[in-house]
Amino acid sequence: MKAEIIAVGSELLLGEIANTNAQYLSEWLASAGIDVHYHTVVGDNRERMQETFRQAQQRADLLVITGGLGPTEDDLTKEVLADLLGRDLVLDQAAYERIEGFLKTRQREMTINERKQALVIDGATVLRNDAGLAPGMSVQTEHHQYIVLPGVPREMKQILKDYFSHLFGQETIRSRTLRFFGIGESALNDRLETLIKEATNPSVAPYAELAEVRLRLTAKALDQQEADRMLDELEQHVLAEVGMYFYGYGETSLPEVVLKRYQEAGLTLSLAESLTGGAVASGLVDVSGASQVLRGSAVVYDDAAKQAVLSVPEDLLREHTAVSKEVAIAMAEGARELYQSDIAVALTGEAGPTSNSGKVVGTVYCAVADAHGTRIVEWQYPSFDRGMIRLRAVKDTYFLLLKHLEKSSE
Repeated sequence: MKAEIIAVGSELLLGEIANTNAQYLSEWLASAGIDVHYHTVVGDNRERMQETFRQAQQRADLLVITGGLGPTEDDLTKEVLADLLGRDLVLDQAAYERIEGFLKTRQREMTINERKQALVIDGATVLRNDAGLAPGMSVQTEHHQYIVLPGVPREMKQILKDYFSHLFGQETIRSRTLRFFGIGESALNDRLETLIKEATNPSVAPYAELAEVRLRLTAKALDQQEADRMLDELEQHVLAEVGMYFYGYGETSLPEVVLKRYQEAGLTLSLAESLTGGAVASGLVDVSGASQVLRGSAVVYDDAAKQAVLSVPEDLLREHTAVSKEVAIAMAEGARELYQSDIAVALTGEAGPTSNSGKVVGTVYCAVADAHGTRIVEWQYPSFDRGMIRLRAVKDTYFLLLKHLEKSSE
């Protein structure tokens, strides 16, 4: 079954409210094993709504329509769909009595517009709205099924909860997101080209993010257990090719994974940042529980601060400049001593737009110090702007910390 989700409401097109219903409905349909091929938004205009519904009929078996069921003149969903199907609107007595009872509690008489909410398409299965007044509808024709729901998210969700099991079968779609760093989307596509092309169920879809890539694995099966088994098997094939770049699942982030892994290992961290100005520490402390791992962070942007806070020798700065392997090492070792942490990381570099050290803009040094010594790495980001150089250095640092922990545990 192919589905299209149609949201009705000019307020959506004007940006006055966000179309959160579409995301919720997509997840709901996926859980029922139904593929959503299109999302459409249309304003409260009879002609455009007719055109939208007709177009959806040509490309979908199931049309899920939200909004336009209220009492105002521009709530046209039922009228437009009834005309399209060649059916009348009839009064649903249960809905009428519910509206009437609601108004009586407020000592009001029902108006013609309020009565309009109790009208339903002739032959429809009425979906009682226990969270509001206007009921939803399920309409079955020879070639299509129409699910018509209120636009108010709370009411829509209540109807889905109450009637979901009566509308769809047991087939389910399960998805899993794998997150990668240190490999671009193009390179990852090249490594997984055959798998991406040949895998249909389960399928593989890559998505590029800011300095990261994620893969969405999707499996359709008769039950959740079988779908998960299919995903496990596909994940093994993916990680066999690009597992060295993998760091987590779902909506997790690099700093979240760093903190979790170091907490599990019982290790503490400290930081010394020049180039990144505290951004590495900021990303860590955004995560709840960071205090169990992070001992402290020194933002030492000026050479005098490097000397005063981290005891970086003045002659080292004079001979090699602040942007150097030697100074990065001294910063890391100074931070480890200052904060008495198991591991310390230091960052220094040239973010541009001009160079103060003689090094090429985009040159970054990162040092990691622990009880066994200090490791230094050099990164080059020559084609990035200042913001991207700093961002990439921050994320590379998180990933380096993960790899350092893996290497230490071998």
